[in-house]
Amino acid sequence: MKIGYFCNPSDPGLKRDYHAILNEIRELAVFMDRTGFHSMWFAEHHFSIWGREIVPNPIVMATDIAARTTRLRIGLGAAIITFWHPLRLAEDIAMLDQLSDGRVELGVGRGNYGLEGANLNPKADPRDQESNMRVFAETVEILQKAFSNRLFSHAGESYAVPKPGFKWDRAHPVNDADYIDAKTGEMIKFTVLPRTRQQPYPPMWQVVDSPSSVEFAAKHDMGVIMWRPPVAMLKERFKLYQASARQATGKDIPLGQRTSIMRDAFVAETEQKARDMAERYVMSYLNWSNWRGPKIYLNPGEVLPPDQEKDLLKSLTYDFVKDRSLLFGTPEHVADKIEELREELNIEQILINSSWSGIPHEATMSSMRLFADKVMPRLRTSSGNTGARAAE
Repeated sequence: MKIGYFCNPSDPGLKRDYHAILNEIRELAVFMDRTGFHSMWFAEHHFSIWGREIVPNPIVMATDIAARTTRLRIGLGAAIITFWHPLRLAEDIAMLDQLSDGRVELGVGRGNYGLEGANLNPKADPRDQESNMRVFAETVEILQKAFSNRLFSHAGESYAVPKPGFKWDRAHPVNDADYIDAKTGEMIKFTVLPRTRQQPYPPMWQVVDSPSSVEFAAKHDMGVIMWRPPVAMLKERFKLYQASARQATGKDIPLGQRTSIMRDAFVAETEQKARDMAERYVMSYLNWSNWRGPKIYLNPGEVLPPDQEKDLLKSLTYDFVKDRSLLFGTPEHVADKIEELREELNIEQILINSSWSGIPHEATMSSMRLFADKVMPRLRTSSGNTGARAAE
């Protein structure tokens, strides 16, 4: 099992020096590189009111981290690919993969926020799910073509490359039969440079929630990343992924292969100390993102009493989410919970998050030190496949 870190920095009220926040991220990354974590993942968000999510370009952020680390894999978790032009995105990801010596993990997402979609690509506004999904599917197709082929073309609803009717000229002297229709002079094939260092392309992951997204990922050679569902729901989704991958490829894969989840985690000497140090921050974070309501924490078939559901829609509680989704407590307790996830799900990767809005950086580092010193060694012993060091 691989252990990574999910990084979605914030600045409540936009009060801090942005450079100081970057330095905290860098300190975390260097620490994880040194202590054997597998990966660090960066989210993408735009126009974040009150500083809730403040990294608009995970590729630039990942490039900086790649230059400061040697083993740590660099994850985009996720690049919201519906807001990018596919060709420019393919170029930037390939550059990052070359600069990092093949350490990219490419997580892709469709986008959740209308504010972002309406202003960056109205066709991909997530308030129109059908249109958003069409743009997403077409972008995935173009990315995989561009990464996998020296020459490619694409003609779709949103994008056509090369642009129909473009003919080579003195400014672009591509008089080559591989690219040009000899009769018309029209450019019919395209090349994106550089090629990715990892071939045919970096490991691809889709951030998913719904069953249809799980099926799409499995059928398009992507692993799945899920955020906070409990074990029983994860098992149901992972079985769907397994069945969909079998249908797409004709091959059986083990349950849990190419699966990843995110868990909010905080490690301290006692559970009470973990709660005292971090409960108010994690619950504030979970509640400002509670627009989906408590359903994402429910087990298959579970129905809450109406009054409880109404209350939790207004405000999630620590006691409701802790056993369903949190990794809070002593190193022994956190290691037990992670081993339970491995035993129940055979999960490939867990991404932990310990840096929520407002939490002091030193508190995050304190938790991470305990995780590295006391949780990671036990996981390495039990699974033999945790982090970069165990893989070498």
